[in-house]
Amino acid sequence: MLKLVKGNEQTIGFVYYCLLCGVINMDEVNRWAEKVIGENEVSDLPDYIFDVIDFKGIITELERLIGFIPYWKCTKAQIKAVYGIAVKRGEKLSQDDVPFNEEQALEALKKHPEIEKLFRETFPFIDL
Repeated sequence: MLKLVKGNEQTIGFVYYCLLCGVINMDEVNRWAEKVIGENEVSDLPDYIFDVIDFKGIITELERLIGFIPYWKCTKAQIKAVYGIAVKRGEKLSQDDVPFNEEQALEALKKHPEIEKLFRETFPFIDL
């Protein structure tokens, strides 16, 4: 199941959350959309996915394009683990943005390998 529509949005919610956290950038969101289109029947896809391929705007514009604010159901520890992926990708965490440091984020990622697995499955074109 694709999980790309409101009410069943875990996949787009994860992508959106990764973008919000700075784990991925908009070019990588574009590449993800290309991958989704290439791997699925066109009739199974929400209309917005075709516009995401070329989207270069800001996050609030992406929300309008999608038609809803995507939600990813997760725990606080899993959120911290997502930031661990950002750290693995060379990002610095700011204490102004998150209440934990890089070491704590990496530790959370070790405790939640399902997050790295989900990231690798969602973004196989990104090396960690």
